[in-house]
Amino acid sequence: MDQSVFAGVGNIYRAEVLFRARVNPYREARAVTRRSFETIWADLVDLMRLGVTAGRIDTVRPEHEPEAMGRDARDDRHGGEVYVYGRSGLPCLVCGTRVRQADLQGRSLYWCARCQRR
Repeated sequence: MDQSVFAGVGNIYRAEVLFRARVNPYREARAVTRRSFETIWADLVDLMRLGVTAGRIDTVRPEHEPEAMGRDARDDRHGGEVYVYGRSGLPCLVCGTRVRQADLQGRSLYWCARCQRR
């Protein structure tokens, strides 16, 4: 996997920040506009700061948290509330479409085909 652009970000943050930006994980980096890149980068920095403070990775916005949606909190070894990472086959928290998973160069991709069309 070419890590020349986002080396060290990690699979969880990659999947989640692309979901939040509505970017399909198969989109080539050179096709992402400068504005989109800057938005993705700023969101990533914010999420990582929050992760350090909380001691876990939470990426869902307040309106999609368990309490707001009347759903159970995520219960697994990961612990944080996420949109797509590790949720293959489960309904998207935003649109209800099943979250997809595929392997790409030894890494798992997770995405919602409906929400991430860009």
